[in-house]
Amino acid sequence: MPLDIAWIDPEVVSVPEELRLAVGGHPLVSETLVRRGIQTPESARAFLEPDDYIPAPYGELPDIQHALDVVTEAIKNKTEICVWGDFDVDGQTSTTLLVEALQELGASVRYYIPDRERESHGLHLGALRTLLAEGVGLVLTCDTGVTGHKAVTFIRESGAQVIITDHHDLPPELPDADAVVNPKRLPTSHPFRELPGVGVAYVFAQGCFARFGTEFPKSRFAELAALGIVADLAIQRGDVRYLLQRGLEAMRNTSRPALASLCSIADISPDQIDEEQISFALAPRLNSLGRMDDASLGVEFLSVRDQQRADEIAEWLESLNSRRKLLTDQVLQAVKARLERRVYHGQSIIIVAGEAWPRGVLGIVASRIVEQFGKPAILLSLGPGGMLAGSARSIPGIDISAAISSAHRLLERHGGHPMAAGLVMKSDNLHAFEQQVEAFVTEHYADVQPPGLQIDGYLPLHDLDLNVMQDINRLAPFGPGNPGLVFASRAHEIVGSTPFGAAGEHLRVLIDDEQRHTHELIRWRGT
Repeated sequence: MPLDIAWIDPEVVSVPEELRLAVGGHPLVSETLVRRGIQTPESARAFLEPDDYIPAPYGELPDIQHALDVVTEAIKNKTEICVWGDFDVDGQTSTTLLVEALQELGASVRYYIPDRERESHGLHLGALRTLLAEGVGLVLTCDTGVTGHKAVTFIRESGAQVIITDHHDLPPELPDADAVVNPKRLPTSHPFRELPGVGVAYVFAQGCFARFGTEFPKSRFAELAALGIVADLAIQRGDVRYLLQRGLEAMRNTSRPALASLCSIADISPDQIDEEQISFALAPRLNSLGRMDDASLGVEFLSVRDQQRADEIAEWLESLNSRRKLLTDQVLQAVKARLERRVYHGQSIIIVAGEAWPRGVLGIVASRIVEQFGKPAILLSLGPGGMLAGSARSIPGIDISAAISSAHRLLERHGGHPMAAGLVMKSDNLHAFEQQVEAFVTEHYADVQPPGLQIDGYLPLHDLDLNVMQDINRLAPFGPGNPGLVFASRAHEIVGSTPFGAAGEHLRVLIDDEQRHTHELIRWRGT
């Protein structure tokens, strides 16, 4: 985040008396709820306690009834089903969930996850030809496929069926699939609207179990949902938050060997796991598979029942994650070197291309560049055949997916969210792409400024104790749509600071308050 970031003081709010009484505890809790649009006791209880939240019926997902018809017939007829996923954590958990669900219902099922370096995101004709030739009669996507028009047409013309379950932004026209189950087709206020890929898979599986009159294993699948929700930065609204709350509960009592292995290798106590530990410890290790190796191993890992095998895979993930960190640092330094030779002061977006940069780390590096410069960033790597593939990250208020889509005629493939996207193009189109995207961002987002630091309250340091923090933690889990609270304290003097950690990534700060009492604060940076 830019060093000159502005502080935004907390909005002065009036807390309704009935809400204050219903919530109780520190006034900051009810004040924060009001600032975040929660103003009634009923909505507050539903936000704070999953037992008080009523999930939306699975049948409200678009196209789901027809999709369930197709899947039910395929299961009954023993039609070979291929679950086609994606290589990030959302894709791995989505694929695992659907494969497990279909297997339990008696389906003949296999799965396929593309190779990031060789194939990139989406549906690919080469692999589809092989799958269809081997007898696959139904392709069921998860966390991908909504922009796969050519591939969908190919599947159907080959005599097979295809169901898209996805959550990415919709193209101008939907592919001609048997069904397109995507929450982005719902009104913005719908509780399903912000479901990530694994959330859609969870609701879809719920519908499958209902069709067969079989009890749905909520807890076992909710823990997969929690992993994908946090890793994919899904906005905590409606059923997304509910699923995350239930999933965290399930993870603290998990019977999955994979989660036990991950917690062990990351030195985490499973019964205390929270969203931060998923974000900074578990998800990066799972993501390292898609970034550095074959993400299909993630499905085996998450579903394996043998603890020894889970431990073996976890050790491999640890080595991949260490290599991922090294490559991330190398590419970051290379990008910064390029930026030193180019002036971006008057530009709205940073676009940098390099040769043979590992594609698996481009999204991470793009996030670091956004954090440092306060502008959206697109990083591209030149691969075989003169093709550029890359990742984009943005700042709040600038829809990077829309910006990239404005140059769709120059692209081979693209897709994503307002804050993150991926793309593939011919290298000859790079200059025209840069001009088009820069023009789009300048025209549509000229007034957008880097986000300021929202202050949620001013508190003297001596008022901060475990009781206050435990009370405020009732608002957890935190994340997009429900950011962690930021407190400020005035009239202090920094009297010392010491970096620590293997790479000095953390900071210990000593501060004297207005009463000349010294406090030790620690700033942790997740890796």
